[in-house]
Amino acid sequence: SSDLPSCKMQRLFRRAAAPALSSSTAALRVAQRPSTSRRYNIKRVWYPWKQELQRDAWQFLKQEMVAHFQNSPARDSTVHIRAEEWPRFTMKEFLLEKGRCPAVIAGAGPHRRITFNKAEIERIAFDEPEGHLSHLFKGRLFRIHVGNWIEECVVSDVSTHAVDQELYFVRFERHVPGKMTTLPIPVSLSGLWGCPGYRAGGHVEVSLPTIMCEVVGERIPPPFVIDVSKLRLEAPYGKITLGDLQHALPRDGTVRFAREYSMDEEVVTCYDPKALGEVPLPHDWSDPNFDHRGGRYHLTYTGYWPKQTTRQ
Repeated sequence: SSDLPSCKMQRLFRRAAAPALSSSTAALRVAQRPSTSRRYNIKRVWYPWKQELQRDAWQFLKQEMVAHFQNSPARDSTVHIRAEEWPRFTMKEFLLEKGRCPAVIAGAGPHRRITFNKAEIERIAFDEPEGHLSHLFKGRLFRIHVGNWIEECVVSDVSTHAVDQELYFVRFERHVPGKMTTLPIPVSLSGLWGCPGYRAGGHVEVSLPTIMCEVVGERIPPPFVIDVSKLRLEAPYGKITLGDLQHALPRDGTVRFAREYSMDEEVVTCYDPKALGEVPLPHDWSDPNFDHRGGRYHLTYTGYWPKQTTRQ
């Protein structure tokens, strides 16, 4: 057999392995035999009662959703937070090193000096991962629990780092029901994906991120949620004014817009960016975000002499 050519040897091996291969392929075919098509061609019967239920299901679901939101608790932005008394003869820098945030409560009573847990109040002040001081921080009611007494206050002034999310000092003013408290209430949008102006290629912009309100009641209103699902792209631009937000105020008359506003004040606008030409800023323009009560924030000053100053 060794004298046979290699091609003849290959033919003999092929003939010997043919029956085994044919039997294995036949077994695989039997094992992978497809099921009958009756399982897939199911005949559906559209009963009249079934069609009626599918047609009227949305109305029942909508009624349940409306009842759920009407019975849900009212929106409230009040914050309950605990504090401790400011130790006597202790500097602010020492408290900051110990993880405490100093604060003062003033107005309608004696001055109280308190300290907060710095990490806790910074979570309230900076509610966005990459954002700076939240608008809601100055537009909500704080119930501060210190020992056996509770103070209801609003933030009147705050000292923060110019870039980092870090609080240095907070000043509160007491909110007394029956007396007027003026504070900024933030604005947020809803229904942006269904806005006709936005879907037409327009740019929706919030002209007033906060609205100054005068409050005389016990509650501070939550942020205004403006529905832009009906805002259209008009010439020169579509807008939502303060007059359109009168329904968002409490019906008991304890909150009203600040007197410095007119009802034609634009809160939200929708315009085509291509239709508006670019206008350069004036030479004496300065960013108001860097202004504070002592002048302007110094981004390059780190505590060493000489200090840059822009005070007038």
